Amino acid sequence: MKIAIAQLNPTIGDITGNAQQILEVANTAASQDVRLLLTPELSLCGYPPRDLLLNPKFRESMTTQVQQLAQQLPLSLAVLVGTVTRNTKAELAGGKPLYNSIALLEGGKVQQIFHKRLLPTYDVFDENRYFEPGRESNSFTIDDQPLAITTENAHSPIKIGVTICEDLWNDEEFWGKRSYQVNPITDLVQQGVDLVVNLSASPYSAGKQKTREAMLRHSASRYHTPILYANQLGGNDDLIFDGCSVAF
Repeated sequence: MKIAIAQLNPTIGDITGNAQQILEVANTAASQDVRLLLTPELSLCGYPPRDLLLNPKFRESMTTQVQQLAQQLPLSLAVLVGTVTRNTKAELAGGKPLYNSIALLEGGKVQQIFHKRLLPTYDVFDENRYFEPGRESNSFTIDDQPLAITTENAHSPIKIGVTICEDLWNDEEFWGKRSYQVNPITDLVQQGVDLVVNLSASPYSAGKQKTREAMLRHSASRYHTPILYANQLGGNDDLIFDGCSVAF
């Protein structure tokens, strides 16, 4: 199975333009027989959207655009798209109204939604201001044949674990401590995933690329599980995103 990473440079707030960028990359990927395409964290709206998330029309636009994008994508391709979704339980159970999410788009539909579990609130990050943390592990299965095509030659499906940026930054062996109670990658490995993907918007700082790669390498080795890392590229407000997407 061929998997591609789209290292995108989104414009914050340009939901239509960002969707078009994803579609163009998806069409190219499909022409190269790619089966699964990864895009960065919040690739549909750009990271960090900050207080744009407080605007109901902005949130509604993302919901509409995800549905439209799913219908426009090549049927041979599954795409993981970073977006924002509503916490429908917030009014009854409390909590923040939104999730930092990944949508699995395939076969003209939104097939699954995955939520970020670990929300950073240090340095330049303030995700608890807007988002509710996901409570469940995120995974899906996929084989080398699209949903629209079923043949006897399809290989056994592989199980892919989905993580979003900070979800991979809590390895107590690498850091010498835990910053959060849960470690999403441990949960995924215990569930028998064959591969872990991390869709990220990790900004640049001096020495961070080496630290990030060392952490990913350590996790891949510790859990005997391949890791694919897709990071945002470009500059947004006061943040620079260095890309440096990688596979271990």
